[in-house]
Amino acid sequence: MSVKDALLDKIAQHDATVGVVGLGYVGLPLAVAFAQVGFDVIGLDVSERKVAAINSGVSYVGDIPTADLQPLVNSGKLVATTDYARLRVVDAIIICVPTPLRKTKDPDMSYV
Repeated sequence: MSVKDALLDKIAQHDATVGVVGLGYVGLPLAVAFAQVGFDVIGLDVSERKVAAINSGVSYVGDIPTADLQPLVNSGKLVATTDYARLRVVDAIIICVPTPLRKTKDPDMSYV
């Protein structure tokens, strides 16, 4: 089996570990959605405040009720970190960070 086929099989079986970089109003809902359907999720953010809130089961994003987040954290399906090394074990990484446009209309990729 090829690496690609093995990954597709892990995804189909919800056995893949997903990494979400950036846990703001896009990244946190995405991380929660993956965890709710059974994936193990490691979320990474540079904000220690956001990471601490998530790991306490407390949401700071209006679209994500704390009541939805807390069971995912308590079960270990979703964990947040500021440590990039934790992403070494993930099967797929999704980047959800800002890419605002500069005055020249090209994206500012500095967050990536």
